[in-house]
Amino acid sequence: MMATRKVAFARSKLALAILLYAGAVALSLWPAQEMLSAFKALAKWVEFLLLYLFVASELERTDRRILVASLLLAGTLEGALGIYQFVRQVGPPGFVLFDRYMRAYGTFLQPNPFGGYLGLLLPTAYATAITVWQDLLAKPSVPGTGQKRSPWLLSLGLLAIISALVMGIALIMSWSRGALLGLVGGFVMISLALRRRAWVAIAIAALFLVLISPLLSGIIPTDFVGRVKGLAEYVGQDLTTVEITDDNFAVIERVAHWQAAWRMFTMRPWLGVGSGQYATVYPTVAVPRWQDPLGHAHNYYLNVLAEGGLVGLATYLIMLLAATITAWRAARRERGWRLGLALGGLGMLGHLLTHSLFDNLYVHEMYLLVAILLGIVVSLSNQDPSQAKSRSDWQSDLPASSCKTA
Repeated sequence: MMATRKVAFARSKLALAILLYAGAVALSLWPAQEMLSAFKALAKWVEFLLLYLFVASELERTDRRILVASLLLAGTLEGALGIYQFVRQVGPPGFVLFDRYMRAYGTFLQPNPFGGYLGLLLPTAYATAITVWQDLLAKPSVPGTGQKRSPWLLSLGLLAIISALVMGIALIMSWSRGALLGLVGGFVMISLALRRRAWVAIAIAALFLVLISPLLSGIIPTDFVGRVKGLAEYVGQDLTTVEITDDNFAVIERVAHWQAAWRMFTMRPWLGVGSGQYATVYPTVAVPRWQDPLGHAHNYYLNVLAEGGLVGLATYLIMLLAATITAWRAARRERGWRLGLALGGLGMLGHLLTHSLFDNLYVHEMYLLVAILLGIVVSLSNQDPSQAKSRSDWQSDLPASSCKTA
């Protein structure tokens, strides 16, 4: 943008909210002990802000087509790799599941971030599939105008269906509790936005379960709820007195890091221990027998509270609220396939809000994916005059009667 002398950003309250949180991260440099990690944490959010601004400001109709198709294709390939690992038992012995399969981990080396990546992108896939095919079935052509089904739109609908199936199956095969709960959170957020049309999303979800149930028969046990309840069982307990077994190891390890994050917060409640300082400070607050910091608190809200204090957590929640309001308004405003993109951003936030209770999704450069999806949502409102006459790219809006009903 500087090279072309066109440095102009789309005005957005969300940009101010992101800038506010980045400012809080910068403020938390003050108590930091290890400055390299602190500046890395700040650089991450500066990069997040710049990428969001660029996508929101510069993305045009053709760019949007290519970007969305690329994101769906990337998610499909990543999911296909995970399915292969699951079925062929490709991976380390510690990922073996039920003595028959391997937890899918893709190119992320760990199942949890793999499931998180798919969970962030999956709402865009199934929301796009819902809106595109609803649009095509409702308006196959316009007699007398020469308008026909767009090949691009038809291709996008097929890619979205394939992508949703592959990523959905792979996410389940990751066997990540946070990702599975995040999947529910994203679906609930989209269903709330659809209101009276929520039955369409529910029907798609039911069809998805019917299609994959033969593939997962005998694979998924019935104790998932028990796995989630296990976390609550150990919260607040003295973990030094708990007997560690293969069944409760992962749960206790996570709770131990939650307790360590809370201890950091009590040390410096306002500004925290410093940006990017969780691993640095961890040895001083670690629960006995759990000396490995693992990089973060496995709960991003607690991680922000520990590193940024009340100021950091408050600004982060303001940023999430601004993002949710922005995506919600776009979902109420848009029609056709553009509605699918708005719903995809909203579902991504639903997944992020839920999964962050159990993990940190701003790792492995996944924060860039969040910035891109938010930028796409905001870019939908940036129409040039030639687009203003049409309510949808690719001539794919709902019929006027359906629009009035909605």
